[in-house]
Amino acid sequence: MSHDKWEDKKIEDLLEKVPKIHDQRSKQDVFNRLKEDGLFDDEPLSTNNHNTGQSRKFKWVPIAVSIAAVFLLAILIPSFINQYSSTDSVEESASTEVSEARDMEQEMKSSESSAEESSADMAIFNAESGDLRTAVYPEELVGNTVFKLGLASDAADSLPVTVLIPNDRIQQDFGDITPTGVELYNHYAPLFMESAIGFSEYHPYAGTITELGDQVIHTLPNDQPYDIAPASLTTYFATLIDTFGDSYEEAALLNQEGSAFEFSEVGEPSTPIALVGESTQYNYFRHTQTDGTTYLAPNFREAFSTVEEAITAMKEETNDIYQSVILPNIDFEITAKGQIATVRFTEEIDLDAFDQVQAMQMIEGILLTAANFDMQVQFENIVQTEWQGFSFTEPLPMPVGANEVSYWTVIQQ
Repeated sequence: MSHDKWEDKKIEDLLEKVPKIHDQRSKQDVFNRLKEDGLFDDEPLSTNNHNTGQSRKFKWVPIAVSIAAVFLLAILIPSFINQYSSTDSVEESASTEVSEARDMEQEMKSSESSAEESSADMAIFNAESGDLRTAVYPEELVGNTVFKLGLASDAADSLPVTVLIPNDRIQQDFGDITPTGVELYNHYAPLFMESAIGFSEYHPYAGTITELGDQVIHTLPNDQPYDIAPASLTTYFATLIDTFGDSYEEAALLNQEGSAFEFSEVGEPSTPIALVGESTQYNYFRHTQTDGTTYLAPNFREAFSTVEEAITAMKEETNDIYQSVILPNIDFEITAKGQIATVRFTEEIDLDAFDQVQAMQMIEGILLTAANFDMQVQFENIVQTEWQGFSFTEPLPMPVGANEVSYWTVIQQ
């Protein structure tokens, strides 16, 4: 606190704290003491003093003492004021530090809360809107462009996610040109905030991503991080399939010289990875990340030759990482004809009698599995004819992608 902030009242209060001096001596005692000190020993003034050049002596000691006292007070009072000012300043500084610490703590709590809210945005349903569907469907493509990524999951596998990027943003970033899958990846992968939805940062890939016809080319640096362990290499291959499977037939992995890359875990030059076809005909199970968020994902990339085999295998759990989405005590038969797979429940099923999230996971898991065979699904023997935006009176639309995540959450604006 500066001196100009001192008020008259504070100064008065300060002066009142100065000890008061009381002299208990009588006037006679004072006179006698002064006489003993020789104050009255000088000769009186006379008419001939001017002749002798003598003048009365004057005692300067008391005056000097008074002057010294004044000077002492002049020094001590500002020092005393400064001491109080310093104390106030220290208190203000301490108060400021406490306030800043509280603000920082509040900010950290706010950040944690934001992270939790972002993770909640990725939950299997949006409780506020009541929409339980998590996959992306054809009607949602109006005004949007699909962007897919395979994220590194907690299960050392790839987890497919889908983002709908508004076409206004596409035009802003690319003009009137329709970007290819590689162009979309190279532009938006660096802007994709995986940590915003609870994943480790995995994209963009190390090296460069280019394309040649139906082939996506990944030119890897010598110090690439994808074969530090067998599981990490498996994750890498699976992310390529989930990221580029809609746009390209295969992925070629090259070194800086343009030759096939040789991973230390493999010990021989790599061959192109098929991004579509029978090797990518997976079925879908439920996977729960460590943060509690639930997704639909392939079961460790097990592939099937027919849609009947794939959907029937969804009834059985083969590990503790991926859980079956088929509702308890529910059975069905499946037949396939042309591009339609018919799933008929053995007993009539009332979807409203089950947990709604789990019921939706069963329906969408079957739809996503059939989509890997380029097929739609007709459900039969369900009580409801209309449910959660689906009409069971006809084959349901084929999903465009699994696990939609909000563009506003994961893409830097």
